[in-house]
Amino acid sequence: MTQPSQLRNSFAADTVPLPRQAAWPTREPEPPDDAPSLTPGTALLGVYEGGGYDEPRYLVSRGDGQMVLISRMLNAVASALDGKRSLEQVAEEASRHYGAELNADAVRYLVENKLRPLGLATMGIPDAPAPKANPLLALSLRFVLMPGWMVRRVAAFFAPMFRPPVIVLVLAALLAMDVWLLATGRVGASIHLSVGSPGLMLTIMGVVIAGSVFHEFGHAAGCHYGGGKPAQIGVGVLIVVPAFYTNVNDAYRLDRRGRLRTDLGGIYFNAIFAVFLGALCLWTGFPALPAIIVMVHIQMMQQLLPLVRMDGYYILGDLVGVPNLFEQIRPIIRHSLLRKPPERAVTNLRRKTRIVITAWVSLVVPALVLALVNLAIFVPGYFRTAVQSMSVYYREGLAAFDNGSVSGVLLAVVSVIILLVPWVGISTMVVRTTAKIVFAVNRRLARRRKAASAPDRGGDGGLPAPEFQRAE
Repeated sequence: MTQPSQLRNSFAADTVPLPRQAAWPTREPEPPDDAPSLTPGTALLGVYEGGGYDEPRYLVSRGDGQMVLISRMLNAVASALDGKRSLEQVAEEASRHYGAELNADAVRYLVENKLRPLGLATMGIPDAPAPKANPLLALSLRFVLMPGWMVRRVAAFFAPMFRPPVIVLVLAALLAMDVWLLATGRVGASIHLSVGSPGLMLTIMGVVIAGSVFHEFGHAAGCHYGGGKPAQIGVGVLIVVPAFYTNVNDAYRLDRRGRLRTDLGGIYFNAIFAVFLGALCLWTGFPALPAIIVMVHIQMMQQLLPLVRMDGYYILGDLVGVPNLFEQIRPIIRHSLLRKPPERAVTNLRRKTRIVITAWVSLVVPALVLALVNLAIFVPGYFRTAVQSMSVYYREGLAAFDNGSVSGVLLAVVSVIILLVPWVGISTMVVRTTAKIVFAVNRRLARRRKAASAPDRGGDGGLPAPEFQRAE
């Protein structure tokens, strides 16, 4: 094609010359068909602060809100992808960022085999959206209760509760209230009185649910206080129990202190809720309140357990600087128990981080295995007990309806729903486990076929960590 400057020279020989200031429009060169580019909505967020790796990891947000950790080499390549540069130009730009020379073949390999499977990049033709992470021991059957824009407004309202003087005041009030309850002996009497009253039991359930929602406001407010943007609040099933959650994926952008504030925000708001109930008990003398305060304390202790994806799990992950602890179980077991050579997922960890995670794996794996064995052994008994209990609640509900007791009917209905939730969770877990096994087998077979036809060229670019989500 003739260049615009050459066209301008040819017209200059005509009898009617063009004005000197006239300029022919230039056309940007078309990008090559195989020009790599980031997928729509992908954002490079910089270094993952406080990471427990021997080299820095870089945080990337996908368009669907999924977070991914990648190595410095992959981040250098990703930062050079604009959809216009050829592979050679990307290699040149990435080499400048990385500080070492990368050629076009290396860039193609990293894009096609590392960034593309994670849903972060494409090679000319847009790919289908990458699937979201679907870990086994995570919330299932999620339903949104409050949209993100509303959560952010509530979080902004409660964010001042994280000012240091307020925190000190709340903790002091909690300690004083606990001493008062123990000294007066109100807890035992409250529990005995509440068990025999359907109305009080319904009240306790309602207040505990309200406290659970307030717990989620704590995560959202802690994220907002640190500069993050919390998303929706919802409810799902955590293995066999119902659980509320808050989408605080954006907290990964914060430093370690900001992430820990987000993690502890829920438990801190439980403390605020308990103090409020204690003040209400002093003012009104309502008999069920001491029992509710005890249940709030039990919730706080349960949340600190790092066995499943509750607050304690995320707290431990942020303390050691590894966001997805469950992904470390397989490589740790292969190296520590099976005496296999350590994978990059293990060798990339700092020594202290590796020791802590190994200790965590040695505690969590036996606990989960025992829980699953117990579940498998006693499931028939649990099922018979649940059926019998539902039959009892059904008859009690009918009797309460005949007697005109609204609270009795509601208590029976809620009790039946509570009994059904574990079975819904178990069924979901069985289906997800089967699907994961089938997917893993198919992926292994596909890798073997690919290795047989085109052996791996080596050079993994630092093994990007699997994608992860944060729902607390």
